[in-house]
Amino acid sequence: MLLTNDDGVEAEGLRVLARAVRDEGHEVVIVAPLADVSGSGTSLGTIADGAVIKAGTMVLDGLEDVETHWVDAPPSFAVLAACMGRFGPPPDVVVSGINPGWNTGRYLLFSSTVGAALTASMVGRSALAVSCGDLPGARFDTAALVARSALRWLVGHARARTVLNVNVPDVDAAAIKGVRCAPPGPVSSAALDLTSVDEGLRLGRSANTERLADPRLADTDAGLVAAGYVAVTGLLGGARQLPAEQIDEIVTAMAEDLSAPQGARP
Repeated sequence: MLLTNDDGVEAEGLRVLARAVRDEGHEVVIVAPLADVSGSGTSLGTIADGAVIKAGTMVLDGLEDVETHWVDAPPSFAVLAACMGRFGPPPDVVVSGINPGWNTGRYLLFSSTVGAALTASMVGRSALAVSCGDLPGARFDTAALVARSALRWLVGHARARTVLNVNVPDVDAAAIKGVRCAPPGPVSSAALDLTSVDEGLRLGRSANTERLADPRLADTDAGLVAAGYVAVTGLLGGARQLPAEQIDEIVTAMAEDLSAPQGARP
């Protein structure tokens, strides 16, 4: 099983996820970017003929038994290289995260956490992308428990090229209100703004708190996770929504695992 992220190979979210997946009994290999490359979508970095992409190995504290590689490239490149067998036997399943910052709404197009999972589906693998809220309050512990639950279904029941994008609220596991399937909404959890400065353009990021209070957004991915639900978006082949009966199966299995209420499809 391949683990990657977009925050860098030494990021806390990746280490928490790796420990949880390893302790679940999976054989884990990490291939992740050397540095933070958030917002790169499905970019490979460069596709110039003859380009040499730097790569290496390292040992992560508490994960000395997990083979860990870094690449000087976005996570989609890491996934593609691993699935081509460049870091040992190609993985059957890819897990991306845990990202500090929910990946919801139309901004999914920019997310390299989700982009890594979509790249995995492109080359025939099933994949899981998992995110929680922003630092400093990011609950990686709760997100790791939810990821383990989603992974049990993905490994045991998913058809090839299934992608699950899972967003987890920053609460204790016992305080999760439920598990709901969630289509990407028109509004994301975060808003971006550009301001002109002497050096160029300054990027600003803020929570979409007021817009997400709109009741019309209550059943979207951003609205649900903001209200305390685990929001599960299922894709097949990186583009098509999973069939309704299959997404219901996922939600039911995860709700039972987490002892959380099951939410009906919106």
